Amino acid sequence: MRKLLLSIALLFITITSMAQIGFGYRFGMGSYKMSDMSSLLNVIQSGIKLDYPVPISVTDNFPNHYTNYGEITYSVKKNDYGVNFTYLSTGGRLAYSDYSGAIAYNLNANAYRIGAVYRNFFFQTNEGQDKNLSLFAEISPAITINNITSDGYYQTQSGRNEIDKKHLVESKSTGFSITPYVGIQWNIVKALGINLGLGYNAEIPGKSSEMRDTKIDWSGARFGLGLNYKLIH
Repeated sequence: MRKLLLSIALLFITITSMAQIGFGYRFGMGSYKMSDMSSLLNVIQSGIKLDYPVPISVTDNFPNHYTNYGEITYSVKKNDYGVNFTYLSTGGRLAYSDYSGAIAYNLNANAYRIGAVYRNFFFQTNEGQDKNLSLFAEISPAITINNITSDGYYQTQSGRNEIDKKHLVESKSTGFSITPYVGIQWNIVKALGINLGLGYNAEIPGKSSEMRDTKIDWSGARFGLGLNYKLIH
């Protein structure tokens, strides 16, 4: 038993000495499939028109938006294993204004994607040198925690008021996704690299009972520019 424990300890020390802890950040752009959310916005638009008889129209319809991605990885040779976190956001907006006043409504979609990542650097130039160029492929399964909120107001000459609460939406739901991603990384120095890549997030959408089972679907292309820093032994 003692020999087994010693062997496991030695193996752990060996793996640890070969590995590196890394930290990464990636700023990017995402496209999303928000047709259900667009339909919900149209339903809300019809309801608002009944209570506020003005030609309020859609001015934002869940467009592509920025993504923020962070990770902590454990590297062994040409492989990275780790956990990651992505913040996603987009939204829809209704608005109208004229000389007598204004009305506006926002339907906001935000999500926190928490997952795992495996990355393989399948090609490298100047391997082992301080500066090198690498091609990599990665895959990341994750859960997506959705948060839907809304707000609105109307303003007349007598002042500003909040829109009727019956038009407001607040909901949380959970989805699942997997994101394959490929890219290129240039190591400025051995510990610091800049990467550029693209991928696709395939989502099993979360449904919200508070929003008539509306799907919140973050499926779509992902483009990113990032930095990666590794602690060198």
